Amino acid sequence: MGISVVGHQLDIFLIAPGSDRYLGRLCSFSRCPKGKPQCFVPGCGAIPFNKRVVEFTPHTDLLAPAEYAMLYRHDTGRLRSALDLPTVEQH
Repeated sequence: MGISVVGHQLDIFLIAPGSDRYLGRLCSFSRCPKGKPQCFVPGCGAIPFNKRVVEFTPHTDLLAPAEYAMLYRHDTGRLRSALDLPTVEQH
């Protein structure tokens, strides 16, 4: 409560369903390509709004830390409800 997040503060990873292969990150620019220096990275925009980051190679266990919070898998369906996740207690 009282905290907000703007788009440029998020880093949204795009993952291929079924294989969990890293595809890139969601681009926050209003059009693709935008003509910014970030747009000239090889492969950036090959899939519209799929941002590529220079020299970034994800670890093989990229999704392991998020496994406990995974709600849905394309190949399996619903895993759990967001209501089942732990909550933050206010002090």
